[in-house]
Amino acid sequence: MDRNHCPAASINGGTGAVSAGRGGALLAGTTEHGSGASTATRERPLASELTLAALSTAPACARGHARSLLHEWSLAGLADTAELLVSELVTNAIQASAKLKTVATPVVRVWITSDRETLTIRVWDASEAMPVRHEAGPADDGGRGLMIIDALSAEWGSYTEANGKVVWATITHAQLPATS
Repeated sequence: MDRNHCPAASINGGTGAVSAGRGGALLAGTTEHGSGASTATRERPLASELTLAALSTAPACARGHARSLLHEWSLAGLADTAELLVSELVTNAIQASAKLKTVATPVVRVWITSDRETLTIRVWDASEAMPVRHEAGPADDGGRGLMIIDALSAEWGSYTEANGKVVWATITHAQLPATS
């Protein structure tokens, strides 16, 4: 993806690139060396963090990030649903961020984690206004984001954190239709 279309948040005058230590995916397993008598591999949860400027291009960037991660993590079966969820969550975060009175472009943060059975997507924005689900009518242009999140996720919710809020959703292999 072209970085011009997916601008990462610039922190302290940085380049805008997401560093491997903060934005990259953690490896699924790590090797630990003990006394030297044996080597054990312990599975760790999969995790990734992505910080984006709250611009109209951010949902597409988040979708691409989610799809790439899930293929890398061998969870491609969850990719389509995860893409839709991350897109709706990031879109809602951008809309909430647009109402903030700031000089600089606000940021949104996306965390995707998995234990290989459950995938959790968390999106942070700087607005403290909690999401409210609305029943959108057929003629309404918007207002369906939380309805979509509710329909696609095993569960979802929100909480306040660090001068803003996090809205999260989980999906599992068990909720997906069986493939033949």
